[in-house]
Amino acid sequence: MQARWLAPWVALVFLVGCGGGAKKPAESDPQDAIDRLDTPGKIRVAQSFYQNGRAQEAVEVLEKAIEDDPTSAAVRNYQGQLLLLIGRLPEAETALRAALEIDPYMTDAHNNLGVVYDRMGDKVRAEQSFKTALADHTYPTPEKVHLNLGLLYESQGRRDEAIVELRRSVAINTTFYQGHYELAGLLEKEGKLTEAAELYEVAAPLYRSSAEYHFRLGLTYFRLEDRIRAREHFNKVRELSPGSETAAQAAEYLGMMG
Repeated sequence: MQARWLAPWVALVFLVGCGGGAKKPAESDPQDAIDRLDTPGKIRVAQSFYQNGRAQEAVEVLEKAIEDDPTSAAVRNYQGQLLLLIGRLPEAETALRAALEIDPYMTDAHNNLGVVYDRMGDKVRAEQSFKTALADHTYPTPEKVHLNLGLLYESQGRRDEAIVELRRSVAINTTFYQGHYELAGLLEKEGKLTEAAELYEVAAPLYRSSAEYHFRLGLTYFRLEDRIRAREHFNKVRELSPGSETAAQAAEYLGMMG
């Protein structure tokens, strides 16, 4: 989950005159306040804008940050991440490649570029980017790269390799719940239902408010003929997402169980 930042101009402090009563504070232009920020400050504002659904304004702030500091690989990398998140893939690729021209050893940028290539359908370059990222043994979150590589392999029909990568992911970080969730899904497809159910349960802290999660876990228990737990999770689907297609499917399974 991404952290949330407050825009730094929200809590501007106004000076009060010393003479008689308080003077009316001069109006402050938020854009001027942004322009005066240093590069890290602009990045925080961009993050805040994105978190509040103002993606285009976030992009514009990062463009100003790049104008101020054109040699910052960190800004280019975050620009690439943001453009990736809003689906502007060719621009994301350009930004991330620029980051790597500045700093060829920026592992985050290699990982992000791999995701961009994967979404663009360039599986070969995606795999190369992920493997370059994994070659950095000082990278603090390699579990995320193993997850990305595993999902890439699955999209290519290379399930055995995908499962290996996801197992590596959760072995590195035992609380990386996205890894447990995705691994459970692959094991479910392989018919390894007991382990799949166990891993879905491990992932609960991140997914317990997701109707799709409860449906998948309910279906796994249904296939394991554990009607009590299946019923519990199918009912949770209906509670979390009433009227949805997923809830309708859960109701069908509940009807089968009587």
